[in-house]
Amino acid sequence: MQAEEEKRKKLRLLVLTDFTSYGDAAVSHAAAMSLVFQAELMIVPLINMDSLPAHGRFSNAVQVLEEHQLPVIYHGKELSLKKELYNFMEEHEIMMLIIAASSKNESFFSYRFALRLIKKMRVPVLVVGKTLPKENAYQKILLPLDYSIYAKEKSLWASYFNRFYKSEIHILSKKYKDEYLQNKSYENLAYTEKLYENLSVNYKVHIINEPTSNLDFDAILFAEKIGATLILSMTTKELDVGDIFSGTKESKTIRHVDEIPYLYINQRDDLYVLCT
Repeated sequence: MQAEEEKRKKLRLLVLTDFTSYGDAAVSHAAAMSLVFQAELMIVPLINMDSLPAHGRFSNAVQVLEEHQLPVIYHGKELSLKKELYNFMEEHEIMMLIIAASSKNESFFSYRFALRLIKKMRVPVLVVGKTLPKENAYQKILLPLDYSIYAKEKSLWASYFNRFYKSEIHILSKKYKDEYLQNKSYENLAYTEKLYENLSVNYKVHIINEPTSNLDFDAILFAEKIGATLILSMTTKELDVGDIFSGTKESKTIRHVDEIPYLYINQRDDLYVLCT
């Protein structure tokens, strides 16, 4: 009985908007994601707004959810990103945060500011640009699966898109010259395939050779080839020499969120996991 109650537990998403074209895109993607998970959507402004704006893209996104009888909750007052946001998310049991980011001062979040916010999150953060969701949004999910011990967390989150939305999961793996890395990569792939078989997840495996040093960079090009509409990425927990001098992989992939949304997942021991 308790398990059934956990399954019926309400899921909630939170989107932050500055009411620019970027903020509207964030709300539109959040609405699409609400449809994926049949979740409530909480909208929190980055500037004080007493009521929901009535302009085009914003109101259209809200209307779609209302037509599907999914609750839209408007908070009305901005939250302090340093002091209030994290407690607010814990209190309301938010399963995912959605924000939009840009390279210049076109939106509230610059790429660097967005990454600072993401680093503190227990839940995954969906980052988009100003491009609205495509008609097939979130129907093809790209899962770059490397040798990291944390890669299994990405596998679990990717599975939710199939289990809730029947999305196709495309696993991108690669052959490493280093035998140790190759073995670890194979272990992650074997674990993921076994998990997906047990969960009856619809997935495909794509193996590539080692054209670059980082699978996340390969995923950007590969996503276009298969028509993927979301890439999952694990953030960097401990910096190595390359990260210090040339930047982390997420500092580079976030520059592509206007082309394809990224779901960033932190390497944490207390990562939020859905009860399903």
